[in-house]
Amino acid sequence: MSEILLESLVGAVDALEKKTKEIQEQVKGLPNHSESLKGIDSRLSAAENDIKELPGKIFMPLPEILALTHEIHSHSRLLSTPIKQEVRHEHHLSKPIVVCIILSLVVIGLLFLEYYTWFQADQHKENDIKYRFLKVFQDSQGQKALHDLDSQYSVNPNDFRNQVIQQEKIKRERFEDFEQMQEKQQQIKDLREKWNRQSGKKFN
Repeated sequence: MSEILLESLVGAVDALEKKTKEIQEQVKGLPNHSESLKGIDSRLSAAENDIKELPGKIFMPLPEILALTHEIHSHSRLLSTPIKQEVRHEHHLSKPIVVCIILSLVVIGLLFLEYYTWFQADQHKENDIKYRFLKVFQDSQGQKALHDLDSQYSVNPNDFRNQVIQQEKIKRERFEDFEQMQEKQQQIKDLREKWNRQSGKKFN
């Protein structure tokens, strides 16, 4: 029995040796990838190192990020607040219209000035014909007064003219004062009559 077992073990060992030799021969026949594996290993090591160093390379500007966040919140609040819109109506006149208005005012002023000039000319004509009438139809005493008047005018025409204008102004003011006095007297008279009527009604 022991001999059979021994023979079986010897046969198994021989078979295992044959298999081992066959595997070794097959392994020897395989291509050598050791260099490629070394390159891959070195690349993996470099990638691993890059990955480990990546957090240190990333720069996070925290102050700038905080300031930007604050500005974003401020803009959000401003945008959420409704803007009060004021509508202003402004009317602008074009240059041709302004020029036309100015020219119209100038023309109106010139018309008034021309009217005043015509009025003064007519008044001078009236005064001239009145003076000529006095010179023609006045008696000797009046003629002497007109001669004296002409003499005074010839001595100093400007002073003569100023005196006449000033005296006319005084007479005009006196006439206006007289008219105002007449109006005041009429108002006083009306008030007295009104008071008398009211007094008469009370006693009745």
